[in-house]
Amino acid sequence: MKHYLPLLGICLALCLCPLASAEETSIHLLQQRDQWQLEDPAAWEWQGDGEATTLLLKKPSHFKPKVRRPFNLAWFGGAEWDSFTLTCEARLDVFNQGNNDLCIAFGGRSESEFYYAHLGETADGVHLQLHVVNQADRKAITTTRAKTLPWQPNHWHQIKLVRDASSGSMKVWFEDQLVLEATDKTFGKGRIGLGSFDDLGAFRKVVVTPGLAAVANDSFTQIELIAGGGTAVENAPATECKVTQPFGIAFDPQDNMFICEETHRLLRVDAKTGVLTVVTGAKPKGASLGDNGPAKDASFIAPHNLVADDEGNLFVADTYHYAVRRVDTKTGHVTTFAGNGTRELSGDGGPATSAGLDGLACLCFNHDFSKLYLGGFSKVIRVVDMKTGIISTVSGIGGSRAMAVDSKGNLFTATGRGVRKLSADGKAISLEDPSATPPLNGVKHLWADRDDNILIADAGNHLIRKFIVSEHKLITIAGVGTKGESGVPGIALQAQLGEPHGVVTHPRTGDIYIADSRNHRVLRIKANPSQTR
Repeated sequence: MKHYLPLLGICLALCLCPLASAEETSIHLLQQRDQWQLEDPAAWEWQGDGEATTLLLKKPSHFKPKVRRPFNLAWFGGAEWDSFTLTCEARLDVFNQGNNDLCIAFGGRSESEFYYAHLGETADGVHLQLHVVNQADRKAITTTRAKTLPWQPNHWHQIKLVRDASSGSMKVWFEDQLVLEATDKTFGKGRIGLGSFDDLGAFRKVVVTPGLAAVANDSFTQIELIAGGGTAVENAPATECKVTQPFGIAFDPQDNMFICEETHRLLRVDAKTGVLTVVTGAKPKGASLGDNGPAKDASFIAPHNLVADDEGNLFVADTYHYAVRRVDTKTGHVTTFAGNGTRELSGDGGPATSAGLDGLACLCFNHDFSKLYLGGFSKVIRVVDMKTGIISTVSGIGGSRAMAVDSKGNLFTATGRGVRKLSADGKAISLEDPSATPPLNGVKHLWADRDDNILIADAGNHLIRKFIVSEHKLITIAGVGTKGESGVPGIALQAQLGEPHGVVTHPRTGDIYIADSRNHRVLRIKANPSQTR
């Protein structure tokens, strides 16, 4: 046991307080150096700080394990996990005629009781295998595996390991390719470790998302820049253009993307060319609405959200004009769809154009586009019948600036650790995840994905969350919980966000798009093709 305690400390890297609960989400292990225990401290070296923290295996170990297993492991001693998703970047620094490798251990109970993924270059009897060590020499338990791993010199490779303790399932991905699978229930909850037999390498950006729901998060990994970060105004690739405080994102039936900015502009990104153009530019204070004319002549004041109907017409939450504006897909002309321009709650039972509205922050259609829901800064949600144009107030659920409607017509708003659901028959219930950490903070937008789970722009925590409705489980799918802009492109759970105000899924691909508002950019998390339907 005396060797196991040092061992318990360097395996993975996630942001965690000493002896923190394993119920926390997205733990960055390597940023907690004092929680790592090294079996052979002389063989390891710490480099960098913060997100750049790296654990380097710099020389072969003199540690002598009692059974045949990796010779040198570093273990994280601050928590134990049963079901989890681990992501990290690994670099192999030795390439000789042998079968070089690095290892990731998990389920650790002692120095001779754990699982490990043996990430060797070429599959054979011991390399490129999942093993169990149970007070005896390692035993291969792999059921499916790749033939080789494409390790490259001086290159960081992305690795993911998903463990579901309830079923015994364990899976490993190398650069987004599933390379190892096994099922075994010998060990449940245990520690995580990193290391090798006698080869050298390094680990960084080690992140663990605990809990069974972490497995459901498996189909979304990589995050990338789609718009923003450049200096061009328009007529250039979207990634070369300047985007300022994007709040809302929508797609028309031709896959063109539209973005509304708090700074009064409406933008379009062409689906085929990726070129960004300005649909409506910012106008001076006091400018006319520009109704019944082309969108380029219209004015918006801090539009917070927008949606498209099944014909591609845009509906914009023109927040401080206290109106919903409509951009016709055929003519390009703008008209007022709802709101009389006064900040008040009035007009129920009459035409939406005659109603008084509070500042609007969210719009959403139901699944057949027969109803448009309006949410904002008041304590009510309004709904417009798209056939009659009549507006009314939704009863049975409080107002919210963030709401979503799933494919069954259920309406959702956010609560502290979950959602409140108003079913189509008028019954309202709260669905919570008591163990969710951190609780939601300053939610700006909700979106129902194609599985009827609820995506959440958790702006106050700088995260994108997902509430899995069937499990009453709240998980994190992007962000680290601190404001910043690093980690893009990269693994979504290792990327920093800045008060995201919008999150949607692409209607055809299922990709997740994020309005990373204070970082002035739009990001995308690509869906696993096997999940696309």
